[in-house]
Amino acid sequence: MNEKTEGANKIITCSLLFVAQLFSFMIRFAFGVVAPVLMEMYRISPKAMGYVLSGWNWSYTAGLPIMGVIVDRFGPYIVLTAGSLVWGLFTIALPIATSAVPLFLMRMVFGLGQTTVLPAGALAVFRGFGIRERARVIAIVFSGNQVGLAIGATVAAFILARLGWQAVFYFIGTASLLFTLAWFAFYPDKRVGSSPPKLGGDASEASGEVPLGTTPALRATPPNLGGEPTPWLSLLGHRSTWGIAFGQMGYLYAYFFFVSWLPGYLILERKMTLLQSGIVAALPFWAGLVGTLGGGWLGDYLIHRGVSTTVSRKSIIGTGLSASTVFVVTAAYAEQAWLAVTLLTLCVGCLRLATGSVNSYPIDLAPRPMVGALTGIQNFFGNIGGLLAPIVTGYIVSATGSFAASFVVAGGMALFGAASYVLLVDNRLK
Repeated sequence: MNEKTEGANKIITCSLLFVAQLFSFMIRFAFGVVAPVLMEMYRISPKAMGYVLSGWNWSYTAGLPIMGVIVDRFGPYIVLTAGSLVWGLFTIALPIATSAVPLFLMRMVFGLGQTTVLPAGALAVFRGFGIRERARVIAIVFSGNQVGLAIGATVAAFILARLGWQAVFYFIGTASLLFTLAWFAFYPDKRVGSSPPKLGGDASEASGEVPLGTTPALRATPPNLGGEPTPWLSLLGHRSTWGIAFGQMGYLYAYFFFVSWLPGYLILERKMTLLQSGIVAALPFWAGLVGTLGGGWLGDYLIHRGVSTTVSRKSIIGTGLSASTVFVVTAAYAEQAWLAVTLLTLCVGCLRLATGSVNSYPIDLAPRPMVGALTGIQNFFGNIGGLLAPIVTGYIVSATGSFAASFVVAGGMALFGAASYVLLVDNRLK
């Protein structure tokens, strides 16, 4: 493959993964925008709505470890095609549900389709990009979810105010199906199953393109005597696996607290209108876009300057998650709405600084045939945190009539995530 073709394939791959993130998060956040309307229309309590908001995450979390193995076996092309078809169709079908239980079940099927996004994206990046460019590429890809959240907040609020809540899902679901067609038609690496590398990632690593002093811990796992890939359960025997698993749990609890309840907080506690909440709820995610891109660029810059991969990853993660804790806890007790929104905007910006680094870790550490599997393990535990965030928040709001305590809990989980990444993840076997 010549250099020009390889460069074009990298651009196409990165762009398609960006759009996959955009639609997956736009749809998730759109439900949070309509949630206050549904609570009033169908008499759904905050406690029950917490479960509905978490509905997609039950199947998503349970399916991630299995989906990681499936992606390793069949490849990103066919798996993400099937997954995006499922989540698009069930987004369009969501208005069939008109009470808490059917809404929860529809969201569960939607979440099953979305289990394909992270493992497929991780393997696509592994195959297509070398270690020196991954943090930047992953930051670009994951900035798609920030754009999806920011645009989704405003678009969903506008459609909701003009055409009703059902139209929100008709429009966004149809647009998502167009992405499915684009992925199926244009994704460059159409291999089904495992085969020798086609793009740039595997080849560059096979040639030793890893900075001195950054030998990844899990990739150092010796092959078994039969020459077969190490069973994926063996990954659980490594301290670094638990470090990225618990770290992701804290990180995603804080993140999905905002994804699920931010519009509800603005409407229920700050008494904003639908359109006001749609505009204001976008602000933290535009800051998150800047944080995501900035953190990815900084991670690659530090490595190019000779900083070890481990120090680069940990310094960015520790700083971003710790700062987000300070901002969200302070916002919990801010009396003025403008001050609370400003602090929450800074919080999400700092939280997202860690995105490129936390999502590079499983690609850095995993044995080559098991990138999808380790990504699945990391995000299985991460999404336990993400699943709990809307439920715990619903219980807290029902019990106290305020979001303040839920802000403090989210900050504590972010700090727990920072400690896990910094203290448990190592660059050698332990």
